[in-house]
Amino acid sequence: MSTIEVTYYPSVQEVPEDVFTDLSCENTLYFTRDFLEAFEFANAKIEYCYLVLSQNKIIVSLAILQCMSVAIDNAQEHLPFSERIARSLQCYISARKIHTMVCGNVFLSGNYGVIIKEGIPQEPIYNKIAQEIKTVPTQKKASVFFFKDFVDQDLPVVSEIEKHQFQSFAVEPNMRLQLREAWTDFDAYKASLKSKYRVKINKADKKSAVLKIRSFEAEDIDTYRNDLQQLYSNITDRALFKTIDLEIETYRLLKIRFRESVLITTYWMENQMVGFATAFKVNNQLDAHFIGIDYTRNKELSIYPRILNDYVRLGIEMKVDEVNFGRTSSEIKSTLGAQAEDLTCYVKHRRTVANLLFKPLVRQIKMKTYKQHTPFKS
Repeated sequence: MSTIEVTYYPSVQEVPEDVFTDLSCENTLYFTRDFLEAFEFANAKIEYCYLVLSQNKIIVSLAILQCMSVAIDNAQEHLPFSERIARSLQCYISARKIHTMVCGNVFLSGNYGVIIKEGIPQEPIYNKIAQEIKTVPTQKKASVFFFKDFVDQDLPVVSEIEKHQFQSFAVEPNMRLQLREAWTDFDAYKASLKSKYRVKINKADKKSAVLKIRSFEAEDIDTYRNDLQQLYSNITDRALFKTIDLEIETYRLLKIRFRESVLITTYWMENQMVGFATAFKVNNQLDAHFIGIDYTRNKELSIYPRILNDYVRLGIEMKVDEVNFGRTSSEIKSTLGAQAEDLTCYVKHRRTVANLLFKPLVRQIKMKTYKQHTPFKS
């Protein structure tokens, strides 16, 4: 087999256009130049890197790397590893930020770090990226490396990177709802539910009926960017692991470039925005993205349950095949009929000794258990 050559680019603007053409990136929103440019331009706290892989001078793959500093000292108290392991890791993770390189997009749930030309064997590609990732020139040398969000059918191929000391661990699943042709509207969807689940949905809609719903365009995002950022921060501040916040400017840029595919819905109580929900329409799928909530009004107005109901409404209206609710809050999403799609990540530390200490840490990472509901009638 011929050698795979790797070319490094520090910005998506420098990646040659034929890379996107040859890899048919226009067929996948998340790998288009415009999509990547919006994230890179708006989120200056992240250093972006791009690896173009070629074989016999033919472009075969593009890898997207994000480099950032992650503060994990506050997260230690949430991890179920023993005091002995915690002491062993103290010199690496105590009271300081860890410079981290991610192959993928930390703002998306899924494998959006590597695109490979159709017909090209994937194992050598992942092997080469795993081999090269430590040598990528960045402003700050990364200590920890991640490959993120692989579904089960990817694992036989992606496990190739374990040869380079990467260790696998499970993360929260995507929650996916397959839409049925019979669901011509939201009432038809509700009619397919068992009584107690239908009552739950109706209750959320009734409590939230006082809310005014407004779709945002790019200029609206600019006008209300502070309100949006604060509502979004209300969510991220509660996260167990907080990597880095998305800048709301990202949505403004995306809305300009992908107006029909980027959906931003806001929820208002009188003249106050109390919530928002974003989504991307990608081919025949609706991907729920980030939301924002005023938690002081959430229980009273059922803002979050209403947002979930509206994702289903939107999916039916847009006649997509599936709604991907994304991660977190798996149980409540399962009450709407969503099923879990398991996801696996890979991690390693730059230093061999630290990587050995990471092994027991990674083995003890456990996902929060939840009840998978079966809301549909037999």
